[in-house]
Amino acid sequence: MTNLLEIHSAAKNLKNQLKQAIFGQDDVLDKIIVTILCGGHALVTGAPGLAKTTIVKALACSLNCEYKRIQFTPDLTPFDILGGDTIEFDAKNPDIKRIVFAPGPLFSQFILADEINRASPRTQSALLEAMQERQISVGGVSKKLPDSFFVFATQNPIENEGTFPLPEAQLDRFLLNIEIDYPDLESEVKIAMLPQNTTPFSTIENFSILLEARKQIESMFIDEKLIYAIVRIVRNTRPEESKLSIAKNYFEYGASPRASQSLLMASKAFAVLQGAQEVSFTHIKAMAACVLKHRCIVNYKCMSENKNVLDIIKQIVEETIL
Repeated sequence: MTNLLEIHSAAKNLKNQLKQAIFGQDDVLDKIIVTILCGGHALVTGAPGLAKTTIVKALACSLNCEYKRIQFTPDLTPFDILGGDTIEFDAKNPDIKRIVFAPGPLFSQFILADEINRASPRTQSALLEAMQERQISVGGVSKKLPDSFFVFATQNPIENEGTFPLPEAQLDRFLLNIEIDYPDLESEVKIAMLPQNTTPFSTIENFSILLEARKQIESMFIDEKLIYAIVRIVRNTRPEESKLSIAKNYFEYGASPRASQSLLMASKAFAVLQGAQEVSFTHIKAMAACVLKHRCIVNYKCMSENKNVLDIIKQIVEETIL
């Protein structure tokens, strides 16, 4: 059986390879790799041109996985992403025809759902089953997706015209909300010097270890008091349950119990990525904001005072006693 040291070594090799073309985004790469180790999906937010597509494409190439990019638009239909039954004619005898299923782009291991909030609610809901159940339903028949199936969805934070905000039920399916910011000066100079047509990434050694790491990471030891701390952090985001004034003042709704599961798993994966033998509260703090950000709904007071959701969550974590 694969041990945690082997997973750490493979994850470190993957990060080092990605850093050859992705500069100044160490924290983002850590969270991307945590998503892979957990077998989850991630919502990636950032202004255009910050290498969101490059990261996902390079990741799929490094892990020797099939990659498809879907550009979401208001006129995109479920058929466009799921596929469906089509008529196929026999090459030798055109009079012979049969109905066959033509798989859509969703039948790939890595999916970049670009500007997912531009798709209609109907198309978004078609993606929901795929993310949660690892299968789709077409014509009343369920069809299994690849065992290694990851969705990285982007949202454009600048334009709101012609968009359909993601419902809370779908947001909750994303393990992490990864925010990409502008790189520092030195990193941007390196980016400017990169050739436009870069050579595809080679496959890292032992890549399959990362795709199958979830079971080993789930069994990783964590102290019971840290599990209670995780649950208390999540419960403290709920204004009706929290004893913290900041949550009562600025949150309309808090995170669900699924957030506790996600934070526990992400903390374990981050500990493995850091080479730790067990989870500490430092690992939980590092993952809390990106796990909870998209699961907490702010109220009008928070918006009117222009409060940052990440700052609120960080304060909740700090005020939650072990």
